[in-house]
Amino acid sequence: MKEYIFGKAQLLKRFPKSVLEFFDDAGDIVINGNRILLKVDGFSFSRSKYEWCSYSDIGFKSISAAISDVVAKGCRPYAYAISIGLTQNDIANIDDIIDGINDAIKVYGGYIVNVDTNGGNDSWIDIFIIGTCNVLPVPRRIDALNYLILPRRIGDSVIAYMYQYNRELVSSMFNIVEPLLKCSCRPLINLEITRVIEKHRACIVGSIDISDTFAETLYDLSMVSQKGININISPTMIASINLLNFYRDIVRKREDIDLEELVLMSNEEYIPILVVKDYCIDDLLRDLECIGFHPMIIGYSKEYESDITWFGKKIRKIVWDHIATRIRGI
Repeated sequence: MKEYIFGKAQLLKRFPKSVLEFFDDAGDIVINGNRILLKVDGFSFSRSKYEWCSYSDIGFKSISAAISDVVAKGCRPYAYAISIGLTQNDIANIDDIIDGINDAIKVYGGYIVNVDTNGGNDSWIDIFIIGTCNVLPVPRRIDALNYLILPRRIGDSVIAYMYQYNRELVSSMFNIVEPLLKCSCRPLINLEITRVIEKHRACIVGSIDISDTFAETLYDLSMVSQKGININISPTMIASINLLNFYRDIVRKREDIDLEELVLMSNEEYIPILVVKDYCIDDLLRDLECIGFHPMIIGYSKEYESDITWFGKKIRKIVWDHIATRIRGI
């Protein structure tokens, strides 16, 4: 579906002064000399709401997910419009959903300027955000011999995903703790990333938020510039501590489980991969550390090749299937 939408998007009339392209996770326009970011994101409850999350949580998470793309562009959320569609069974939960949205906006700042409600056969939320930008928004882009920086470890999302769809198996092999599950309900975005991007904007070539899978994020980044990527750091350095413990426990019973594949399945991490030139790496890493991250250089872009590899071995394309609402390998 993604490729089809990209193809259709190229036929649409676009703002002539946009820095961002049709395939970016947000758009930009200029009004009276001010560059404004526009973001829209939609969430169906059947895909986004884990069983242990409340309706208030889904309201909060929908705002966090949309803001993650705003932050990845180096901008700040300013105003929100919300459209909520509910089935007959979910109408009674409208107060909880709006409470969750309001909780998120108290955390991130900004103003709700419009709310629309609808009915339907599935429950969903659409989030519209107007963002302000002090620098040119960062596109989804990668050039030859750039470096990829990941602000923190990833992988808790994989445990939550597997617990949702294979709870009995996961519970039998790993002790699921409540804080681990809670982060899948109310993910928090560090808005200070925007300040770091603003400071180093001249050195930052591109960025992309990890919201589908880590593998899909790498493929999406590579596709727009036709540049290959090589990950040259051990998966043990990228995997979260929870995921490492999870892998340690389940590998005793299932030898077919591979840590690299688990890391590639990481989804809904809501953290950007920053694509940077070499001259600012040390300063950028230090500034990310100053706002609470443990960043790492995870790889680099290739000069002449277009394949995506991990220590030279081709990375399997593991994607989020939006039709089946499952992660699958291609």
